[in-house]
Amino acid sequence: MYTSTKFKSIVPMLVVVVFMLASAAIFAAESCVQPDNGTGTATLPPIGCEYITPNEPFKIIDGLPAGTTIEMVGILKDFVCCDGPSSCSTCSLTLSADECETAGGTLGGDGHCFEATLELHVTGTGDLEGYSRTFSVSVFGEMHTGPRNPGDPVQAFANRIYHLSGELMGDPDFCVFRIRGGSSFDYGPDNDGQTVLTELPSGDFAIDSFFDITYQIDFEGCPGSPLDDFLGTTTETTRMETGFASCQPKPDGSDCDPTACLSIGQTCQPVYINYDPVTGDVNVLECACGEPNDCHIDLPAITPVDGCILPDNGTGTITLPPTGCEYITPDEPFKIIDGLPVGTTIEMDGTLKDFVCCDGPSSCSTCSLTLSANECETAGGTLGGDGHCFEATLGLQVTGTGDLAGFNRTLSVPVFGEMHTGPRNPGDPVQTFANRIYRLSGELFGDPDFCTFRIRGGSYFGYGSNDNDGQTILTHLPTGDFAVDSFFDITYQVEFEGCPGSQLDGYAGTTTETTRMETGKPLPKCEGDCPPGMVCDTVMSAKCADGTIDIRCRVRKASADLNRDGIVDLVDFAVLANQWLTTGP
Repeated sequence: MYTSTKFKSIVPMLVVVVFMLASAAIFAAESCVQPDNGTGTATLPPIGCEYITPNEPFKIIDGLPAGTTIEMVGILKDFVCCDGPSSCSTCSLTLSADECETAGGTLGGDGHCFEATLELHVTGTGDLEGYSRTFSVSVFGEMHTGPRNPGDPVQAFANRIYHLSGELMGDPDFCVFRIRGGSSFDYGPDNDGQTVLTELPSGDFAIDSFFDITYQIDFEGCPGSPLDDFLGTTTETTRMETGFASCQPKPDGSDCDPTACLSIGQTCQPVYINYDPVTGDVNVLECACGEPNDCHIDLPAITPVDGCILPDNGTGTITLPPTGCEYITPDEPFKIIDGLPVGTTIEMDGTLKDFVCCDGPSSCSTCSLTLSANECETAGGTLGGDGHCFEATLGLQVTGTGDLAGFNRTLSVPVFGEMHTGPRNPGDPVQTFANRIYRLSGELFGDPDFCTFRIRGGSYFGYGSNDNDGQTILTHLPTGDFAVDSFFDITYQVEFEGCPGSQLDGYAGTTTETTRMETGKPLPKCEGDCPPGMVCDTVMSAKCADGTIDIRCRVRKASADLNRDGIVDLVDFAVLANQWLTTGP
């Protein structure tokens, strides 16, 4: 009996490497373009095009040792119309010489008979590891297609592989190699597919076509060959396609190409990306066809907010406010409306930045919490978690509208702030909790345009009942740091009075409005439906050299290790209880 050790001593490894490189190229489906046949459609089969097996190769399993297979990447090519009844004697249709199609078949449209070549790129696994070949089998084929509407710019119709058969003769390894497939053999129901013809500006048709085929392979190895003493019959199903652009990233890596996937209703979606958590730049590395709700990476919308990355404070979480990060008003600026002419506003894009912990009680005398010098947070507040007091700068990029069109300023207002946050679970890879802006207040002094500029906001002042809340999400990165994605709504009041001789001379008023401030970027994550007992998992790994991270989707078995620390314990029960409380069991 042949053994893999014996064979590996015979075949140079270089052959294996070359075959692997060639096989990788085989999986790329080429475009398929056919001329108008004069009736507003194209004749099938598409002569000059090739059907390939991009995902699942033809296989020989039965008759081989357990764990051993012969896998064959297939290319169906070199289509030739039958040269009269003698060349395609098994055709179920009546065709004239050199005629490829006629009305008939099992789908109510046309039938197509042809001769072709099935090229097979062979590789062995298990005991046959290292075995590689390429050989070609002459085959006869019959395909049936459903009705179409010649003249339509896009013609989509069903197709069925009714018959495909061929046999290899005189081969040194296979004394018997016979392949048969299609609905005429009744090996299985999976022999249908679809063809889409799309008219091009040139008048030709782009062809996207696939069919599933349930096939049977009879084989017997030749004496003295690597397949000596092996024989059997395998029945399997695969898919062949032509014309489909592969589901792959766009050239700039920003997303997946919206190419047509093989199955109706599927889309080309990202499953593997490289992500910069600071800039938010995404480079899509791998895409896959799937249903819209299949496990895939949900790419966040591009926002003007810079990423916010903070170190672990030694307790499995971070300290807030996020020192070094900036909250901005990306959508709705702060506004002054009251006290200005109708149709005139002062709009102020805000940046809350330069957070500093209170330097003892004197610097944050209005803090409702008891904090030591240089301490930013302590247990307490109105949300059952922590309270945070700080000094900061509210930068305002000012633009006038209406009668104040052309008025532009940049202001920096020193502010005191107090934020309350809800409970979180330090150590969890993702920590999501509520936050509330309890107080934010500041005043401008000595400005040439604003003799009075006072801003106050937050639930402490009672300007808005619930419009001061938000949410923070901390995501543990492979580097050990945390990505911060945080926002809060704030209902604020601005009192102002213009200075004599300035553009605001004679204007004064008090405006109460609501806006949203946010920092950080939501990290891309994998989401989607999975079979029962499986979960759609997000796997992150660091590329420390440039600070980026790789994010890949993985469908894995559901586990009781809910916090993914490698241990099933009471912490996992707490995670489960929290999930029930927030989303229901």
